[in-house]
Amino acid sequence: MTKDILVEFKSVSKHFDNRTLLDNINFTLTKGEITTLIGQNGVGKTTIARIILGLEEVAKGQVILRDNLKIGYVPQKLDFFFNMPLTCEGLMDMLAVNKLSNEVLSLTKFINYEKIRKTDIAKISSGQLQRLLLSGVIMDKPDLLILDEPTQFLDVNSQQEFYSILNELKKKLGMTIFMISHDLFTVMKNTDHVICLNGHVCCSGRPTELNKNVDFKNALSEIGVYIHNHDHRHE
Repeated sequence: MTKDILVEFKSVSKHFDNRTLLDNINFTLTKGEITTLIGQNGVGKTTIARIILGLEEVAKGQVILRDNLKIGYVPQKLDFFFNMPLTCEGLMDMLAVNKLSNEVLSLTKFINYEKIRKTDIAKISSGQLQRLLLSGVIMDKPDLLILDEPTQFLDVNSQQEFYSILNELKKKLGMTIFMISHDLFTVMKNTDHVICLNGHVCCSGRPTELNKNVDFKNALSEIGVYIHNHDHRHE
């Protein structure tokens, strides 16, 4: 594995309840790139993230991580955090070990931090909590940032600001970002590489390449990925 490759999946398979969830998965995550994994609910997108995090084992194949890889993760489901007896400031202190830096100082505006810092987590909205978690994890400057449906609670303006921040992190810090999504409307404009999943890798490549790829369009129709739909359903 070269120094620019942070994660490599080699012929990975995973089974659940006597059925094959992931079959012969092969892909790499490259330093300084935004990669988006797309697919309908239940095809194993979150499972792939959990495998990278070491929370799931594979049945076959090999997952190789670069030595001393620092990973940041924001899950799709936020219920656990709402039950924590913390203020927003307390949660940020837990997440942002390296505190504020010039590169990510703008994130405090993204989450309107000064307004909510003394507020109990249980009293903020899902969108505010998601912004808080995103910002806290990003401030710790991971090598690899894994985001599971990161814009599900964000309005259109916040989504645009969020993607702008991700691109700045990629350019200034060389951060590698792995996103899970099923809404391609903004994703295709803000990613370097797309992996289309339906139990196996249907196709993958640069957005400009895939937009012209008949197999990719057929795969989208087959797996039911939303081109543009804000009435989301989630895993």
